Amino acid sequence: MSCLFASDYGPAVPGFDPLAGNGRLIMGFETHKSQLATAQNLGQLQAMERKFAKSETVTWCENGYGWVYDQKIGDFFGAILAFVILPWVVLRIAPALGERLKLEPSSGTKRRSS
Repeated sequence: MSCLFASDYGPAVPGFDPLAGNGRLIMGFETHKSQLATAQNLGQLQAMERKFAKSETVTWCENGYGWVYDQKIGDFFGAILAFVILPWVVLRIAPALGERLKLEPSSGTKRRSS
């Protein structure tokens, strides 16, 4: 079961009432009227209705996109940098850059004289 993040659907809209207009916004979901009445904007209401349409319960989580700032995510991107991007730079770009700058090979390699 996944939870919904209120911040994902935008800020609360002052005066938003899902039950206004004789409940036309919650048409088809009248059995969940009390839960749908807690929606603070149209995005939240629609997300709740999608959950109910799948016969799931609505659970709200507090942190929204806070998971992005988790240390595990930073470690994951650090690993991508260390094991994918840097090796690619060393194997592809560095030799081409050396040729372009006409750099001599290191002293450990012997050059043939012509």
